[in-house]
Amino acid sequence: MRTIMMKELADHFGSARFLILASVVFMVSLLGIHLAGQGVRELLAERGGGSLEGRSFLMLFTAPGALMSLSAFMALFGPMVGLVLGFDAINRERSQGTLSKILSQPVFRDEVILGKYLASLATIAILLASLGLILVGLGLMGVGLVPTADEALRLLAWWVLSVVYVGFWLGLGLLLSIVFRSVATSALASAALWILLSFFVPVLGQAAASALVPMEDPQRPRAEELAAYGKVSRTIALASPPALYSQASSILLDPTHRGGEQALRLSTMSRLDQFLLNRFQGVLSVNQSLILAAPDLMALLALYAATFLLSYLAFVRQEVRSA
Repeated sequence: MRTIMMKELADHFGSARFLILASVVFMVSLLGIHLAGQGVRELLAERGGGSLEGRSFLMLFTAPGALMSLSAFMALFGPMVGLVLGFDAINRERSQGTLSKILSQPVFRDEVILGKYLASLATIAILLASLGLILVGLGLMGVGLVPTADEALRLLAWWVLSVVYVGFWLGLGLLLSIVFRSVATSALASAALWILLSFFVPVLGQAAASALVPMEDPQRPRAEELAAYGKVSRTIALASPPALYSQASSILLDPTHRGGEQALRLSTMSRLDQFLLNRFQGVLSVNQSLILAAPDLMALLALYAATFLLSYLAFVRQEVRSA
């Protein structure tokens, strides 16, 4: 397994496909951190250089800038990294005739699938860690802020969350490469699932909420109707892994964020009640944010484990004929 893993690692880091994908991710992230840094510098100048309740440095990752925030970019385009590394991991070997030659040797099937999966997961972890360290360095130079210990722990937790999130898409791509014998078919299926889970599931949640929670006056809805509409829409949207990742990222990277339930309550309150509620709510600690993000993280871990186990079982039970 170690031999297969090292060979796959060398193939990943030396392939033109991975280098092009990594270059695109790095360039877009660098542009995002530059635009977010400009906004943070302007905000700090307005406050006379004062801090933003222990989240000044984290705003580099959450400020939208002119495009989108880095956390939103990772939620939308992070799946591409996992799918690209996994969609042809098995069927390419089968089409080239190398899979049957490997299995004809004293090599177990679980060693093949585990070596390939661990190599791709290590590639994702190294890529995201390198990207995070580069962005932190640029933030230090561009904004002049030093992350506190609390902010460093939050960034570390976000890195673990991102590895799990991209690992889910890696397992999904690996499963498709086992199920479909054609590389083109698995690539199209990967793109279709990415579009479905990232774009259509949230839209389906809004449509279902409109059907299940009719409003008497859509122009002036009541507080109860808004609360029911938001609860149904949010519940269905959480079937999307990008929605789970986005919510957990918001909780981890924003010490004042208290999850979707707080936003739902605030939307039904008057402005005076919102002011009074925010006035007496301070910044959350890392432990409190982790507790709030735990349901979303556990859901992502369950999906992550399910895709890998399905890939493992499908591969060890699949018939591999000699070329």
